[in-house]
Amino acid sequence: MNGFLEFGRSIVETYGYAGIFWLTLTEQFIQPLPADIFIAMGTAAGLEFNTILWQTLVAAFVGSIVGYYLGKYLGLPVIHFLFSKKTVAKGEKLMEKYGVWAVVVAALTPIPFKIFTWLAGMLRMDVKKFTIAVLLARIPRYLITATATLWITKTKFYASTEASAIILGALQGVSEFLPISSSGHLAVMEHFLVLPVSQAELELFDIFLHGGSLLAIVIYFWKDWVDLFHQCIQCIVKRSLSRNSLLSTLFWGTVPVIIAGLMFASAIGDEFRQLKYVATAFTAISFYFLYAEWKGAKASGEHVNLKQALTIGAAQALAIIPGVSRAGTTISTGLLLGIKRETAARFSFMLGGIAILAANVYAILSLNNGASMPDLKFTLIGATTSFLVSLASISWLLKYLRKNTLRPFAVYLMVVGGLILLLF
Repeated sequence: MNGFLEFGRSIVETYGYAGIFWLTLTEQFIQPLPADIFIAMGTAAGLEFNTILWQTLVAAFVGSIVGYYLGKYLGLPVIHFLFSKKTVAKGEKLMEKYGVWAVVVAALTPIPFKIFTWLAGMLRMDVKKFTIAVLLARIPRYLITATATLWITKTKFYASTEASAIILGALQGVSEFLPISSSGHLAVMEHFLVLPVSQAELELFDIFLHGGSLLAIVIYFWKDWVDLFHQCIQCIVKRSLSRNSLLSTLFWGTVPVIIAGLMFASAIGDEFRQLKYVATAFTAISFYFLYAEWKGAKASGEHVNLKQALTIGAAQALAIIPGVSRAGTTISTGLLLGIKRETAARFSFMLGGIAILAANVYAILSLNNGASMPDLKFTLIGATTSFLVSLASISWLLKYLRKNTLRPFAVYLMVVGGLILLLF
């Protein structure tokens, strides 16, 4: 094994990114050393993190496909020749019992993954599900590996200006709507990423990122916003408003977060953006998701009434704490109130749109006179990325929640929170 390690080190030192790519690719189906070692070597050497990450993900994807089809067409005799019969038998039992989840676990953990790529092909697992499982598991694993390396070596991620904007924009777009907390993930990423802007510019940049998410909400739910506008006109003309109308529920649902923001936002400040507090919030909110899924398993409500809106709004107010997911908290609260997931999510996103607008207006008004603007190209790339990823995230989550639960997100937050508390 030491010989393989020295060989890998020489490849990384000699060929840099290309060496990491080929070592990662072959690790997926034949090479014995895990790709984490090469990622750690490259990160510690100061190679740009964004280049390492996308290359290793492409390599993991290609290598897994190669292993899948080798297993499909060469079959069990070759697998037994390459790996011990006992190990293959254990892997086969796991694959038959847990299916694609066995692939996810193997890709996340030190279990020899190459065995599962071959077995997935041999057992004729759906190739689309297989590749999605590989990427979903490899992304957090490689991020954790690189982060642990930085913690040990006391360095930070190095990324180009454009890559930094894309990373932060994509992170905002995904974590704002998926129930994993945008504020918490941005705080974690900012801790490890060398950014090409000052702290003052970063605060303004964050406003533009949220603006991208807000635009996605407006476009995706444009029919609902048009209906809301008509209700506003009718309210002005008739001087009356239905108690459970969309306008009424959104208005009263927004009140708690505005009050909480005005009263506690400044008190929370930068201290709660420390990793230990973010990780604690991740872990705590994950248990709330699990409790809501347990108690609200039979929720079927199609509408949100005024009383429910106030309760959901109060839950949303907790999201001023970094690490507490606004979307997850409001959807979970909706489940506990008997509202089905998709309906709760739609209301959550529209309620979140108003909260984002209010927070951005407040942030802009709170800026010091003469606050410096971040680089225009940097800002445009970040805001555009945030908008596009936000739009995709909204669409995906609404479809996902029709037949699935929040439990996978709870497990993710629990694992990430636990690792941060353990390592930092």
